[in-house]
Amino acid sequence: MTKLDFLERYGQEDEPYVCASCGNCTLVCPVFHELKWESYGPRGKLHVVKSILEGKSEFGKDFAHKIFLCNLCEHCTSVCTTGISLDRFWEVVRAEVRERGFLPAPAQFVLKSLKERGDIMWMGSADRLLWMEDIEEIVKGRILKKAKVAYFLGCNVSLKSQLHDVAKSMVKIMDYAGVDFTLLGDKEVCCGAPLGWAGNLKDINEMAEKNLEIIRELGVETIVFSCPSCILTWSEYSEYLKENQNIELLTASQFISRLIRERRLSFEEQPMITPTFHDPCISARVLKATEEPREIMDYIPGVYHVEMNPSRQNTRCCGSHGLLDVVDPILASKIAEVRLRDVTVTPATRIVTECPRCILAFDLAKFTTNYDILVQDITQLVASSLAPKDEGGAKDQ
Repeated sequence: MTKLDFLERYGQEDEPYVCASCGNCTLVCPVFHELKWESYGPRGKLHVVKSILEGKSEFGKDFAHKIFLCNLCEHCTSVCTTGISLDRFWEVVRAEVRERGFLPAPAQFVLKSLKERGDIMWMGSADRLLWMEDIEEIVKGRILKKAKVAYFLGCNVSLKSQLHDVAKSMVKIMDYAGVDFTLLGDKEVCCGAPLGWAGNLKDINEMAEKNLEIIRELGVETIVFSCPSCILTWSEYSEYLKENQNIELLTASQFISRLIRERRLSFEEQPMITPTFHDPCISARVLKATEEPREIMDYIPGVYHVEMNPSRQNTRCCGSHGLLDVVDPILASKIAEVRLRDVTVTPATRIVTECPRCILAFDLAKFTTNYDILVQDITQLVASSLAPKDEGGAKDQ
């Protein structure tokens, strides 16, 4: 038998033999749905690992490539009848792919950018301030201010102009509600999630701590995120957060839902908006944050949300998670198109979600399918629906 020490190192040595070969994971895998070959699905990949352990197959470039054709969307993990944490397993195997020098070129770029620039796009810290254009008065004095609430944007929202309005909307909502909040500004670095996706598990904690060192100094008690993957990464890898259970990590919808319950947000009647909510994979299957965005939409007068199928924990991936969008953008786009077709059979006039990667994926799928529909973050819907303060809106507290 071939000894794969990396599996033992991460406590995953039994997983290939635990698999019951039921096929539940294969049925929900978006990559298998597109490529149709067993070896591209979760069950097939596990069987290949088992074959490598038994000396019947080699850990070569072909297998390494297949390991990166995966969204890490947690769907296979959620339906596994034997309880294998498959997404963790794929990250561990990716670490071995990196060790053996088989890492795909796009993943190599991501790692280099994270280590040298602190983000996934080789842009640098100064560019994390560009989103603040036109709202300087609101953010003035907020950067590195001591406060109980911090807003963590993440790489995509802070660096991609297509998503800058997501950050502006969240800041406007907090300002409207009189929230005393702080921003990390150009001191913010990537949460570390793409490190794991690219096979570098050992440095994730180091990157998370760069942000959390500032969080500690500012006396923050609640951190609000625009990206669910940031929450998952910090909760799994930060020793500081494990030791300080009193620090809350909230999605945007969870925080906005709290503001609504506290009567700190007021809305004006909307002109018959019919959105459907796309549940991001991590939000739905790991964070279990599925009801808050629906409650928010139901609270805004004139907004009548409709469901698409599948939804909530059974949501279909948009195709852009886990670096698939950089390793194989064509495959990622095809997966996004499948999800977009779920929308076309509903009366929805817009898609609402709360994941920046999902927004980017749908915007690309709209282009490739020529299907015209508005795609928004939940913060954008909320911010555009707020009642003017001089007409009964919330006052600063």
